[in-house]
Amino acid sequence: MLIESSVLPMVEFGEISAIATLPLLQSTSYVGLVSSLLGLGIVYWRLRQSSAVERSRLQSDLAQLQQESQSTQQQLESQLQQTTTTLQATQRQKAELEADIDDLKQQCARLRESLGSQSQQAQQDGQNASFEQIQTLLTQYPTVRQMAQTKPDLPARNLVALLTSLDNLLQFWGYQPIGQPWESVAYDPQQHQGDTPDLEPGETVYVRFVGYRDGGRDRILIPAKVSRTLPGGVSP
Repeated sequence: MLIESSVLPMVEFGEISAIATLPLLQSTSYVGLVSSLLGLGIVYWRLRQSSAVERSRLQSDLAQLQQESQSTQQQLESQLQQTTTTLQATQRQKAELEADIDDLKQQCARLRESLGSQSQQAQQDGQNASFEQIQTLLTQYPTVRQMAQTKPDLPARNLVALLTSLDNLLQFWGYQPIGQPWESVAYDPQQHQGDTPDLEPGETVYVRFVGYRDGGRDRILIPAKVSRTLPGGVSP
């Protein structure tokens, strides 16, 4: 009995101590919970503040980017307009240059044609002038040569040999003789010059002195001189 009485007070004292410490434990847990909630609230508040600042900064950056984008777009549009204007001006200048080049080509072609015509005309004028100076010799030379062949004792025989180069000159000029000395032909007023005015076209005549035509232009330079009769001592 003595033992039981000593144990009982001890047990009761432990229970009483546990009961006494229970409210204290509950109060400590509440305080920790409140502290945790306060910590979470502070963190949440800080996060919101940080998010607001970041959002404000992003909005500012976005506004700046939009402004820079608009400025860049305006610059690009201005450069595009300038480039378009420059290109149009360049195309107009190119068209004007091409027109000027075509005009110069046409002028050069006309100039070459004019120079060629002048050169040909100058050559033809010189040729005609030379022919006029020696046409008497050219018309009489074939007749003299014919007489020298029929009469070898004529003094002109040696002179005829010196004048053979005239044939080469006539060939170079493109001049063709009209008739041959003492040849019998039908009278043609376009090619013949009669010694009398009463000759009829188609009438038989004899060539006394040859004439010449420009073979390239089919132009009579000088008509052949014809007669109804041959010179004395010459038989048909």
